[in-house]
Amino acid sequence: MPASPTEQPLLTIEDVHVHYGVSRHLVKAVNGVTFDIRPGESVGLVGESGCGKTTLGRAVMRLTDIHAGRICFQGQDISDYSGTGLKLYRKHVQMVFQDPYGSLNARISVGKAIEEVLHVHGMKDRNQRHEKARQLFEAVGLDPAYMDRYPHEFSGGQRQRIGIARSLAVDPSLLIADEPVSALDVSVQVQILNLLKDIQQKMNLALLFVAHDLAVVRYVCDRILVMNQGKVVESGTPQELFTQPQHPYTRTLLAAVPDVEKGLAERRIISS
Repeated sequence: MPASPTEQPLLTIEDVHVHYGVSRHLVKAVNGVTFDIRPGESVGLVGESGCGKTTLGRAVMRLTDIHAGRICFQGQDISDYSGTGLKLYRKHVQMVFQDPYGSLNARISVGKAIEEVLHVHGMKDRNQRHEKARQLFEAVGLDPAYMDRYPHEFSGGQRQRIGIARSLAVDPSLLIADEPVSALDVSVQVQILNLLKDIQQKMNLALLFVAHDLAVVRYVCDRILVMNQGKVVESGTPQELFTQPQHPYTRTLLAAVPDVEKGLAERRIISS
């Protein structure tokens, strides 16, 4: 359910800049982005590869430093967080990565990977950690009997479910999903998207969903931000962007969305 416009933002991004390189070779990956996310709201950040959307998601997680601007969580600037403060922040903000295999440790079982998160964040009792991991497995549609298996023993879709379970282990209030279905087969993509929508609504999670596919973002999000060359060039509801796009880049992205019905109709005309 979309957040109320009167509700205080959970996350506020103010004129954020992230640069790579030096002097003449400076790349402005994020170049003055401003927006906010309210509790329970799902916001899509969409654009082609290299537009800066993943860099911005990593900056929110404090995996990448910003060079100007502010990122505030619950009204507090996160830029100075370190040690215990950063650890506490990451208990509230978690990330689902694009590559489900690369984000898991191949040398430990998937159950242990989830229990390790719980242990780091203060759950000392081994039995409690194991039971919590079982519950998380069930929550993402996996059989807890498979918890002793290793990442290579699962399909891509199953590994992404495990990644989602791990991100939910500490009961976050904001989930950043960085292209979570781009590496999956189309049929599996729909399953993972439905899972994310269901979890987001049940837990009243705020969701920052990063993708290059407008159709995917339309399915998941209450509000969409279109990003190009480090800037947000347009924002609005899915209905607004799909029916009345204002920026030329948004219209270009929409033109790239496959129209299956139109394609089938054209094939029937040609074949006849």
